[in-house]
Amino acid sequence: MDLLDKLEAKIILALETIELLNMENDELKQEVEGLKVKNSSLADQKVNWESKVNGMLSQFETQVAELQKQTEQA
Repeated sequence: MDLLDKLEAKIILALETIELLNMENDELKQEVEGLKVKNSSLADQKVNWESKVNGMLSQFETQVAELQKQTEQA
């Protein structure tokens, strides 16, 4: 009988461990989803900033070219 009690205790412990791991797994899945959303948002922000920087560089290049023309004409 003692052997069956030990086996039962081990089974109960295994089931509790499985339940805890499943709960932790669910929490990690939620965290991953949240990080995916944040990553997507950051990627969008990066694209916006790159666009702004490229626009400013384009304006800067245009102004430099105009200044060079004015310098050459003078």
